[in-house]
Amino acid sequence: MERAFLSKEINFLKFDSEPEEQTDPMPDEYLSDRIRSQKPWMEDFTDRLEKSDIPGNTFVCTVVNLLVKTAPCALPPADSDLNLEHGVNKKAGQIPDELPDQISDLTSYLMPDQGVIQKIDHRYIVITLWNQDHLDPILSRIREACCSGGESDPIVGTAVFPFMDFSRKETFYNAVRAVDHAAFLGPGSKVAFGDISLNISGDRLYQLGFMDEAAQEYRRGITINPENTNLMNSLGVCHAMNNDPEQAKKTFETALLKDPTEVMVVYNLGIVCNILEQDDQALFYLEKASQIDSSIFEIELTTGNLYLKEGRLDAALPHLTRAKELNTCAGLPYRLLGEYYLETETIASPIDKSIGEFKQAIKLNPMDAVSLSGLAHAFYLTNKNLQIAITLAEESIRIDPDTPLFHSRLGNLYLETGQKELAQMAFAMAEKTPGANPSLFQKTQTLPREETLNMTRKTKKKKIA
Repeated sequence: MERAFLSKEINFLKFDSEPEEQTDPMPDEYLSDRIRSQKPWMEDFTDRLEKSDIPGNTFVCTVVNLLVKTAPCALPPADSDLNLEHGVNKKAGQIPDELPDQISDLTSYLMPDQGVIQKIDHRYIVITLWNQDHLDPILSRIREACCSGGESDPIVGTAVFPFMDFSRKETFYNAVRAVDHAAFLGPGSKVAFGDISLNISGDRLYQLGFMDEAAQEYRRGITINPENTNLMNSLGVCHAMNNDPEQAKKTFETALLKDPTEVMVVYNLGIVCNILEQDDQALFYLEKASQIDSSIFEIELTTGNLYLKEGRLDAALPHLTRAKELNTCAGLPYRLLGEYYLETETIASPIDKSIGEFKQAIKLNPMDAVSLSGLAHAFYLTNKNLQIAITLAEESIRIDPDTPLFHSRLGNLYLETGQKELAQMAFAMAEKTPGANPSLFQKTQTLPREETLNMTRKTKKKKIA
């Protein structure tokens, strides 16, 4: 049987094509979006290119962004009001149809026997030259014209033909990918198409949710540069998100052979081992990732979580504590620490610590059913605030009615407050809920309060959430 998992439950790590600092340049659009959204796109140009009698069957294709508008985090998110048909925000108003005046006469830059030059839109042009030696003089003239007119220094992406098995049409697309790549480097940048250009293109497709297309870009990039572990890691994440953890594991293992200290690959290998229920391997790689870099929130949180699920409480605590310190605004570390202190009820770790952690988790996420139920159970164990505990337990069931443990805990609270009929109904619901263990809940109805915790632990789900 195929084992499925929800991608939103899994925190894989990958480099994103995003600026590291808010002041770093970022394109206000990806021209490559049009390749996918406008089919056919630039068909007149690509047909002309495919049919041209090119001396030596070699050429360089260059895409130039004449009106550079890179700005910190300027690109709208994938779910914004983005008009991919024109590559601009719908709310930004009308876009001009003409090129800047100073370069409006494209024919003046190129002789007919040198190649083809054509406008893409008001800010982009494409130049295809049969002889690469002619490129730099033409680009120098274009740059001089743009700068003299007060525009930013253009950015340029180039791709050569022949290269690998790319067709003439695909060579144009590669130049488009290269100009997107150059946009990250700021005005005046010139980039030759390569594995990093494909990585950026793949990341964009991944961001938009096109996993298969993203994986194809990553594979092409790896073909160009087999040593690029970033591409291998991204490909592995795509496999995992497409519910193919076995293939993801193979890809991460290949990347790990290239660079055993790449923390994202080590961590992701641990995650995929957990999905495959290879728990010893999962903990080995997660612990190794933490040893390489203990300053990454996801690594510390996931490692502590898995240790907690495995019952290795002493190993869980330092990771969960670090996770809380790394991101004080995340509710999950507080919830997991609350569960930890429930598990380790001792003089050194009183239930009061659990209560404090659960309260903070609920403050950060009032819809956290696990923390609501956990806090209710902690109040039950201390015989405090039982009416509040009942309200919390009822709310956890309202949010998540399919967890047997929540019903069982509510039943215990009803019993403790003398509401036997309600308790019986709660225990009955616990037994009817999918995944319940009826014999377990029957036992919890008659055990003293201090014994109930040990029994209800067994109902916890093992999978990382």
